[in-house]
Amino acid sequence: MRWTDLSGRHLALALAASASFSMAACHGEDDWEPMTTQKIYVADRFYDLVMLDPKQAIVIGYKGKILSTNDMGVSWNVVDSGTDLALYSIDMAPDKKTGWIVGQNSTILRTEDAGKTWKKQDFKSYMSDECREQGGDPDATEESNKCPLAPLFALSVVDANTAVAVGDRSNLTMTRDGGKTWVSTTLKPKLTEELDENAMIAFEDPVLYDVQFSDTQTGFVVGEFGKIMKTTDGGATWIEKHASLVGDDYIDIMDLPTFFDVEVRGNDAYVVGLDGRVARSTDAGETWQWVPHGVKEYDSPFYSVAIVPDGSVWAVGASGQAVYAPAGGQLGKGNLGTQVNNWIREVKFYDDKIGWMVGGFGFIMNTTDGGKTWFRRIG
Repeated sequence: MRWTDLSGRHLALALAASASFSMAACHGEDDWEPMTTQKIYVADRFYDLVMLDPKQAIVIGYKGKILSTNDMGVSWNVVDSGTDLALYSIDMAPDKKTGWIVGQNSTILRTEDAGKTWKKQDFKSYMSDECREQGGDPDATEESNKCPLAPLFALSVVDANTAVAVGDRSNLTMTRDGGKTWVSTTLKPKLTEELDENAMIAFEDPVLYDVQFSDTQTGFVVGEFGKIMKTTDGGATWIEKHASLVGDDYIDIMDLPTFFDVEVRGNDAYVVGLDGRVARSTDAGETWQWVPHGVKEYDSPFYSVAIVPDGSVWAVGASGQAVYAPAGGQLGKGNLGTQVNNWIREVKFYDDKIGWMVGGFGFIMNTTDGGKTWFRRIG
């Protein structure tokens, strides 16, 4: 199983099940913007967002689209990205001025003015180790099929100098000098036991779908074949942490479902992925347990999970599925206030009250009360 384009095979299950979605907001006062000034369309696919303050947010997606709002999504501005390639992940440094976006064909964009302008970084990361070592195909006069560029699916920014991105073929790309230079390597975790030939396939180069660093030394990566990997030395070495998920449901590590998102807050951590699966760690990612959500029809992928500062949890995914757990409580069906059939790619919270979701078919929603009510934002 391999997806080389997030806008394609990665979301195929979701797109097939998402032919339409409800255009109604939770509250009737949200009006349609005239077509002459409309910024959001049904054709839009949004993959990620970042919140700068309780009212300011930046949303990114398909064909290089960047939107910004200063009023919680009542109105939107289109920001020039300088590219028509898909943009998959965005993150900002703690100063909320410096940030990066990563995407298709190893695209990396950087901002120094809180997302008002973006500049493409001079960087290429290739799919294979050989091409990375050679800097591409030395015999080609232009980009060659022999050395395709690697998509970067996820990004974690630690500070104004340090950022880490991951992507296809176990691509791990990092900067420690504010984006002046990027180093791309193949993430190879330490072997803790001898593996058979099939297991080596999963070990060698799984697709990596998400990364989160809590500081310059400690980080997590998740991806294909149920991969959960942790580093405590800034990415120099990685240790696999998902063996504890093998048991009655999955008797072989090769059978573990792909994970698309990891969220860590202190000692509490969640991963979500294929088959509607959710797993949790309460010891900073050392061991993991499957967490039931009790919704039988939710067997499509979960793409994103958010741990709210108050301890509550939201997870979202294909076919509009959303689950919620209050602090200390059990996961159950989440109430978005309206029928949602499209895939939801990302959920994030700024604080206990302010949260956002984005996804396919121009889907943007937010909440100002911790998820009790959600508003459709159509500009």
